[in-house]
Amino acid sequence: MQDLDNYQTQSQNGENPNSEMPNDNFNELGESTADEVKLQNFLKLKEHGQSSRTRALRLKENDVVVAIDGISYHDSIDNMVDLLSSGEESDMWLLTIWRNGKFFEIFTRGPLGGIFEFTRPEESQMIMELFQKREVGEKEEYRIFEALRDVKRVVDVYDTTHSQLAVILPPVWLLQQKMWEPLLAILCVYLITFSVNMFLFILAAVLVALYLRKGQVTLRRSYGMFQDRQVWAIVAARSDKEAQEMCRNIDEKVNFINAVVKPYKKEIHKPRKKKKSGNVLKASQQYT
Repeated sequence: MQDLDNYQTQSQNGENPNSEMPNDNFNELGESTADEVKLQNFLKLKEHGQSSRTRALRLKENDVVVAIDGISYHDSIDNMVDLLSSGEESDMWLLTIWRNGKFFEIFTRGPLGGIFEFTRPEESQMIMELFQKREVGEKEEYRIFEALRDVKRVVDVYDTTHSQLAVILPPVWLLQQKMWEPLLAILCVYLITFSVNMFLFILAAVLVALYLRKGQVTLRRSYGMFQDRQVWAIVAARSDKEAQEMCRNIDEKVNFINAVVKPYKKEIHKPRKKKKSGNVLKASQQYT
């Protein structure tokens, strides 16, 4: 790309980039180089760097950055770093990622880190054709979902958006999230403090509300880890169903808690019956 830019710059200044090269050959070279650059403009993650944001986002090697805020990205890694670092500190960028033939979205802010390379021309063309058929909504419509998976590929997907219900009515929120142990613990705190002193009960309720105001996502994640699940994926979606569908695109064999998509069913292959050879004589014929 730098060589192509140098050619274009020198041409604009009225200089001949290569006086020995005929104009026809130079034009053909410029067109072929431009076509190659146009096809090789997707960035693929080659490897993670040390303390790289790509690890925190649960990206994998060979993941391809296809679009930013729904617009296909056709530029260098340096310009992508500048773009993701621009804007207000609270601004988030919606990235569309390609992995193993499937798309999914994530939110990020700042440089991704890691080492990137350009995709091959045939791979770029295939991804571009499929992305043109994909519908990406407005960035404001998306929310961040975390997915925790256990060894049996059972996934717990939850919305990380702040819930006011968790602050006002913690037991109801815990009941909705099916977090039985924390729910029992908070009910015991309410019961004990209420039986001792009303002011102590009010103080306990206020402290619980303040904790859940800031730590509800941490509590939700910790409860999943308490059930032997680990953070597996972080996706951006517009609904619980879309989040589960994205997780299914990443791994088609997963099943979900509170599933709103069809469960994955293993195909059971029946053992084939062994056919007897037609040359074997029946028992009655062997002893005649």
